[in-house]
Amino acid sequence: MRNKLKQNAGFTLVELIAVVAIISMIAVYVTIEINQSSDDAKVGLATAFLTSNVPSAISSYRARHMANCRSITNYPDDAVDLNGDGDYDVADVLIERGLAPTTPWGDTWVAEYSDETREITIRFPFNGTNAEVVRDDILVNLTNRPQMVSVEDGGSQAGGATSLTVVYSCS
Repeated sequence: MRNKLKQNAGFTLVELIAVVAIISMIAVYVTIEINQSSDDAKVGLATAFLTSNVPSAISSYRARHMANCRSITNYPDDAVDLNGDGDYDVADVLIERGLAPTTPWGDTWVAEYSDETREITIRFPFNGTNAEVVRDDILVNLTNRPQMVSVEDGGSQAGGATSLTVVYSCS
């Protein structure tokens, strides 16, 4: 009787492989769900950044500079490059007004001011395997927003990078 109990103790190799396979499939499913919800959260952050934070930073700048942006390109001599792109520019002025220097994906956004049209143009990049899907989701979220002059698909670049170009009025 004891010999029979010793032979039946433990798991067979087939049982162990089946358990490992099931655990692996569950891990893959959970990982995919976590990555998807992470992208959804980042899309929400990017949408809030472009629809609320940027217009607020522009309004803040205008409030301190006689209700216009004409002096936004008059940079002080002791200006510090806040977004790390190598020079002090319009993006750095807006970062001083409270904007994050990078996108939720860690990419650096850039901004330009046109004195002729009195508009600030922001190029908001995306990198990664889901960059085009993320860009399309944000593009839908930004459609028909009153604070924006225009929102355009910046297209795809080499290496899977893509971007949006968003234009804001500064007059």
